[in-house]
Amino acid sequence: MTRFSKIDWLDLGLKRLAQEGPIAIRIDGLCTAAGRTKGSFYHHFKDREDFVSTLLARWEQTLTQNVIAQADREEDPVARLTALNKITMETDMGVERALRRWAGADAQVERAIKRVDKRRVEYVASLLQQAKNISSQQAIDLAVMNYAYLVGFQQIYTPVSAERRTRIDRMYVQILERLPNHD
Repeated sequence: MTRFSKIDWLDLGLKRLAQEGPIAIRIDGLCTAAGRTKGSFYHHFKDREDFVSTLLARWEQTLTQNVIAQADREEDPVARLTALNKITMETDMGVERALRRWAGADAQVERAIKRVDKRRVEYVASLLQQAKNISSQQAIDLAVMNYAYLVGFQQIYTPVSAERRTRIDRMYVQILERLPNHD
């Protein structure tokens, strides 16, 4: 039997969280789903709290830091925004939905959501400020609007086709392009 790594446990946890919510990441359920013993789990994590903390860090790295790094490969800020929205829209929203629901009942998850939301909004604001040469406050306000647009899509359970998401994203970019530059 191949070894089940720490990353394997975390990825299984994120998958189960997206599918069934936080109840699915109890140690017994994870071990059953992985076909592993509790000893295998405890080899990597002190307890469930340690697992959840590490799971949140993995989510933040994968769906925030790595996404920002991908977007940053683009040359100009408008292209970065477009890439960011495209990457985000193509990402499975199940984990984000589950974490936002869970945050209402768990302070640790709520803190992680707030930290990630702040980081994402700040990143978008910096791109908007560069792209449109607007004030810091305008950039933050627009970034909050952008983020609310993306989080709204995450919360929609009815599937939105890739074609429709692309059309809406193009409309969003057109709106940004029409914004006046700050004088």
